[in-house]
Amino acid sequence: MQSNHIPDAALPRIAALGLVMTGLGLVGMTAGELPGIAEQLAAPRWLMGVLGGVLFGSGWQSGREPRAGLPVRWAAHWVELVGFGAAGIVLAKLSDMTRDAAGAGLASTSGVALNSAARVLFGIGIGIIIGWVAYEGSLGRRGRRGH
Repeated sequence: MQSNHIPDAALPRIAALGLVMTGLGLVGMTAGELPGIAEQLAAPRWLMGVLGGVLFGSGWQSGREPRAGLPVRWAAHWVELVGFGAAGIVLAKLSDMTRDAAGAGLASTSGVALNSAARVLFGIGIGIIIGWVAYEGSLGRRGRRGH
């Protein structure tokens, strides 16, 4: 059974920003050397790219406010997410340019810098998402206690 539930309100902008930052961070971490967990799991760069693209797309979609008077969406949300995922794969493939020897060698200086910046962006994005979830969870618990 398929659910067509449409949420009553859009995701708060801060949560959408957290998703965008996390997605950009994942895509950026495909540059240079893979970070520890991805390397330990032998995660391919394209997988990090598609996950980053979909997270970015989710934040992008949920952060946009529906404007009154605009025509109906031209594509379903999932179709847009497929496009964002494909863009993430392309960017992950382009990250080969941040490594020597056509992507098979050591990380170049630019790749190391990009990867380091992406790790910070990813960490901040995850922190925002966890903080927002904790805040929402505390509101739900207060509501059940009758406060």
